[in-house]
Amino acid sequence: MFKIYLFGDPKKLIKFSYQAEIIDYQAKIYGIREFFGHVKMLDMDILDIPHFNIPIFFVRKCIVTIHDIIPFKMKEFHGSLLKQVYIKIVFWIILKFSKKVVSVSEFTKKDLIDEFHFSPEKIRVIYNGIDKKIFYPRKIRDIQNFKKKYSLPTKYFLTIGIGKKHKNVEFLIRSLNFVWEKKKRNIPLVVAGIGKEIPEYLKIEASNPNPRVIIFPRVEIEELALLYCGAYFFIYPSLYEGFGFPVLEAQSCCCPVISSNASVLPEVLQNSAYFFDPKSEEDFLKVYLQATKTDSSRMKFIQKGFWNAKRFFWEKSALEVLEEYSLL
Repeated sequence: MFKIYLFGDPKKLIKFSYQAEIIDYQAKIYGIREFFGHVKMLDMDILDIPHFNIPIFFVRKCIVTIHDIIPFKMKEFHGSLLKQVYIKIVFWIILKFSKKVVSVSEFTKKDLIDEFHFSPEKIRVIYNGIDKKIFYPRKIRDIQNFKKKYSLPTKYFLTIGIGKKHKNVEFLIRSLNFVWEKKKRNIPLVVAGIGKEIPEYLKIEASNPNPRVIIFPRVEIEELALLYCGAYFFIYPSLYEGFGFPVLEAQSCCCPVISSNASVLPEVLQNSAYFFDPKSEEDFLKVYLQATKTDSSRMKFIQKGFWNAKRFFWEKSALEVLEEYSLL
């Protein structure tokens, strides 16, 4: 029988207080306090760390979950030399001294083996889950009211991830501009997931008298589900993902997916989505025309996507993590 302690901000963890004892530990990501850990970690048998930024003095107690190595793999977008050095050191420590490593996909596991020479036996793949209490198909009336509230068009494409260059949104807009100019299914694009600053190329697109790109403000997670539910297609041109939450959230909301064929995305989507090369506008156009050709093909991928998303649920993930605890 386990007793669970949660280290973090008590205000944010209060909803878990009936399941675990909360220890006040407020540390910035990549900060000094996070790096050194909390004195009460001395009393723990196992520390389950959900990211590679481990408490360095307690690493021998750690099961470390690694979601991706984006700062290392996508150096052109995350080019801080200091961060590269930091990651190399931390991953070497995890490799040598941690109890176990959990990877959220086979793709990330392969990255760890190829880039940092992890032993395959040290890594357990445990997929993330999708919260089906949030991401599920909504009633038509609720979707219509949502669109009316935000003055959204009846039909729109959706993409997410403005603030991060590896999400490749600029490529998508450039590709769709060609489609729009040729008047091939002139459906606007809603871009959500805004970072602190809106990129210049996006400001220019959105400032047109008749904008075909709609910048959507930050939304509560419940409204994100409605945004998925109301979309004609969810298009995800990302160059690199460790797992790919957005494509599965979309599928769970019965939104068909047109996805990049890069990184983990073919692994989690299998045959339930349309795929394109995220560096080829020509390939995107070909796939776009195929996906939007008939309503029957769209419906087929709504069904395939919905059943695909059912494979990923948190209860399964939790049971697999508990299994790892019992093996230590």
